[in-house]
Amino acid sequence: MSSVAHQNTQRGALLLKPHTMLYPPVARAAEDMSADSVRELNAGMGTIWKPAASVLDGSDSLLSMRYFSIQALQLRLGQLMQGRGVLHGPEINLFLKGRFDHVYVDTANYRRIAESATQVLGDPRGQPLYFDVPGQRLVIDMSRCFIADSSQATPAAVRGVVVMTESPRFKEFIDRHRCGLGADASNAQVVLAGNTLQDSARCVTRYVLKEPALQLTPPAEQLARDVSARVVARALLSGSAGEMQATVAAFAARWKQGLQATSKD
Repeated sequence: MSSVAHQNTQRGALLLKPHTMLYPPVARAAEDMSADSVRELNAGMGTIWKPAASVLDGSDSLLSMRYFSIQALQLRLGQLMQGRGVLHGPEINLFLKGRFDHVYVDTANYRRIAESATQVLGDPRGQPLYFDVPGQRLVIDMSRCFIADSSQATPAAVRGVVVMTESPRFKEFIDRHRCGLGADASNAQVVLAGNTLQDSARCVTRYVLKEPALQLTPPAEQLARDVSARVVARALLSGSAGEMQATVAAFAARWKQGLQATSKD
């Protein structure tokens, strides 16, 4: 990419410029460095983009701190999603390795970009961040992903990351095994239990990722006690067979005992 890039949308072009505060020493570190050496040092380092024309919430130094906050969240995700026998798609692998651009914009520009989003990880129309697969970039609504005048991620940011990275294998496993309820359970019960289990696993995962002020729902709290919060989170995010089996079995046992599908979300 050049130093200034246009993001094409149906409503015109959004002009972006790089946030260089984190990178200047690399390109100017030594006058005797060749261009190839500079490129090698920058290999795998994504660019941080921001609007060229509008002023974002906070200073450039705050933008840097917010980038580090997202990096910390990404690191916690990576720790949960790694393990033997866990296979991720190329998009998730790219996200876990961190070799992609970041785009930090305000709410209005986020919506403009999201309108033209096609192949994505996440829900750009319902969540304040998503991963643009063709563009290999994480698009972030700064106004909704961070508490005002701070680098602390909001609950909405954590929820968006969970939606973006959860494994489709978890839902497939629930459906294939009828949520562990057996052939005698009605289809309506299986659907209700499956939805409750998925919501509970998401809630537990948000807890593991340290979502601010999160209260576990009763089913989520019980599930975390029975099989541990990290096992539940790994089941949802990695689709690892062992964790999914343990999670579904524990939930089914409680459901058969009369677990109430209540929620505080």
